[in-house]
Amino acid sequence: MTTNSNWQRTEEMAKKHDQGSSTWLKLGNDGDKAVIVFLGEPHAREVCFVDGKYQAFDDKLKAQGLKPSLRVALNVALYDTKELKVLEQGVTFFKDLVRVREKYTLEKWAFEIQRHGAAKDPKTTYSLLPEHQLTPEQQKEFQGLKLQDLEKLYSGEGSGDSLGSYDRKDDGVIDPGTAQAIAAQLKTMPREAVERFCKKFGITRIKDLPVAQVEKARALVEVLASEYAAPAASGTPEQDPFA
Repeated sequence: MTTNSNWQRTEEMAKKHDQGSSTWLKLGNDGDKAVIVFLGEPHAREVCFVDGKYQAFDDKLKAQGLKPSLRVALNVALYDTKELKVLEQGVTFFKDLVRVREKYTLEKWAFEIQRHGAAKDPKTTYSLLPEHQLTPEQQKEFQGLKLQDLEKLYSGEGSGDSLGSYDRKDDGVIDPGTAQAIAAQLKTMPREAVERFCKKFGITRIKDLPVAQVEKARALVEVLASEYAAPAASGTPEQDPFA
């Protein structure tokens, strides 16, 4: 008979596999947690949430009477696997992190971050507790990891080197399976996101993406997914990018 412990263990394994396929550290549900090591400098953006997505705060939005909020991105590494992730949070979490940094020194500890709040709950909070004190050898190993260039990542200009290694021996277009996976993600976003993606790579169809651009394409999809929350708008472009 299948036990509850088997269900729980399998659920935890599924979460780890989901984390492994993403640039971002995702804690999507109440109680989700991860043990991480903070690395590098924070990357702050002043943004407004407009039409279901974050937009960089500018004079135009200011003239509309909108006020900015702060979003902060940080490089983190998963303690168990040393996989690099990007953690994005708001100003409340960052203030808590500053206090933790002053008390513990981030470089010397691995911290447990846990979500408190259901998916899309605006009152969601995150707790941060020291979990493992790092040995000098571990500190050196974590600090030696190559970090994401957060500024380039958020602009969609991240290079293949900063986003991870990729074998570019094939100069053709992506295989049908990869094209289908990217298309499936883009179909959940507004038409504007798809147009931005295609314009970035100079294509009109997803299946025409050069294989050498796969890593950049996946990183851009992650960025677009974090920006767009609204469902894709109706209407058909002149050239169907999913054809």
